[in-house]
Amino acid sequence: MEDVPYGRILREGWLIILIVALVGAVAAFGATKLMPKTYAATSTLMLRVSSTPDTLFQQNQFSLARIQSYPQLVDSPAVLDGVRSDLDLSRRDYSDADITRMLSATNPSNTVLLVVEADASTAKLSADMANSAARHLSALIEETENTNGDKIVVRLDVVLPAVEPLQPISPQVLAVTGLGVIAGLAIGAIVAVYRTTTNRSLRTSSDIRKASRLPLAGRIPRRSRAPRRNSDTLRKAAFEEAVGNLGSLGGLGVERYVLVSASPESLNEAIFTGLVDAFDEAGARACVLDVRSDRDPDAAVRPLGEIVNLSGGPVDEPTGESEGSVFALAAPVRSSELARRLPDACLALREDFDVVMVAADASASGLIERMAAIESGVVIAVRCKSTMASQLASLVTRLHVMGIRPVGALMTHAPLGDVSAVAETWRPSDRHPVRGEHPAAVGDVRADR
Repeated sequence: MEDVPYGRILREGWLIILIVALVGAVAAFGATKLMPKTYAATSTLMLRVSSTPDTLFQQNQFSLARIQSYPQLVDSPAVLDGVRSDLDLSRRDYSDADITRMLSATNPSNTVLLVVEADASTAKLSADMANSAARHLSALIEETENTNGDKIVVRLDVVLPAVEPLQPISPQVLAVTGLGVIAGLAIGAIVAVYRTTTNRSLRTSSDIRKASRLPLAGRIPRRSRAPRRNSDTLRKAAFEEAVGNLGSLGGLGVERYVLVSASPESLNEAIFTGLVDAFDEAGARACVLDVRSDRDPDAAVRPLGEIVNLSGGPVDEPTGESEGSVFALAAPVRSSELARRLPDACLALREDFDVVMVAADASASGLIERMAAIESGVVIAVRCKSTMASQLASLVTRLHVMGIRPVGALMTHAPLGDVSAVAETWRPSDRHPVRGEHPAAVGDVRADR
């Protein structure tokens, strides 16, 4: 069973979790505003018993025993009709059942107090209803308990009349909003876990290793859209690290590389320029021959005809329209023609360039095979968070069938802050065969793992 990458889940999904939690909080807060409000007011009564022949202790015992039967009388018809009459409530809108649900009475333990509570949609109605119910309940009990000639007199007086509450008792905005935040965090975490565990796009060296068993040769950060301190320095260092890693993985004597994109937009003119500059910093003059069919036609590159003529004739005169060491086809050329003529042209360029890089389509199997036959290292370019694992696996499998073992993978458009050393993920078996040894002699790459 594969371990759950909690760190990666949090790193990639924290924004989703935060957004869903905020949405949950806003939704819960909005729901509380739409819910009907309920206000509660209480009126407190005290039972007074006076008896001429009984002692104070006997009166107290009588009061405690008697008051326990009074809370049920708050639902009596006399109280309900009295409340409806005092507050001028219609029987159609406030039936006996409705008022019964709104009124309640309790007797706090070991006291002679009777607390009448009224729940209503407004603060004023709750206070008026509690006071009215308390008055009519007091009158009902006094009328029932006191008879002519009785030596015991019972009185139920209102000692704490109800006042209008300042806040509703429901809905509880803070509690409901808190539950919304908790629910949002839970849902956001589930979404983040599902997104990370099911996402098959390549993001890390581990993803590349699982999909292709290839080492990561370099991680090129994307250009920052907003001005960011040291962004150019980080990109330059990443290109230089990639160039050094290619020498370590493929051998320092490799003079030619084939750059193959596992998915569209993995390579562009800025990547080529960065690689050329990094080779120049290492003391090796380099150039890029871009013969891809899906390249950007508006890229600032030099015509390939300035250094290579695929028809076999002399090269064109430099146009002077652009500078640099990135060259591209001015017009499409058949794949078979490229496979027949470009490898020989690359060999002829060794007098002018120390390193020649050919950017080829993944479908140009003939060209890739011919370039590998002249001891060119094959490097697969993947775009971070865009190239799928299936795309990389399919390309590597096809190359293995052709007897070609790629040097490694080059990840482009990676997050700018990811500056971890890619060499830490290598294995001893990642080293490319010695120059001059045909890749087919290596055998199945799986056996080497």
